Amino acid sequence: MTLSPFHIDNDNEQLYQGNLLVSEHEMVEPLTLELIERLVFGPEAIKCLITRHHSSRRIQLEEQPLRQLQQMWEKTFKHHLTFDHAFSLDDFPNGSCWTIRVWQGQDCWYLVFTEHH
Repeated sequence: MTLSPFHIDNDNEQLYQGNLLVSEHEMVEPLTLELIERLVFGPEAIKCLITRHHSSRRIQLEEQPLRQLQQMWEKTFKHHLTFDHAFSLDDFPNGSCWTIRVWQGQDCWYLVFTEHH
């Protein structure tokens, strides 16, 4: 049985898997590279989600296997991740970077990566 895809409802700013609410608690404290690395490589349960489609109502997400994220971390994410909301793509190699949102669920953390180019 295939699980329903994840999405963020833009109206209520909550994270869902299909019709199931999985988190209404987005981390609002300042995020840091150290915190994200600790989540990615630490003992906490996490799910990695990549933004695939945007609409005014919802953001469709695709689950990325944690092992794959860990393997790609240095080359794809670590040096291309920004926590600055006023970033410029000119500041990144190849004019591409990632932003991240972190959500706390009942049994795991959800890391939502969005690529900008």
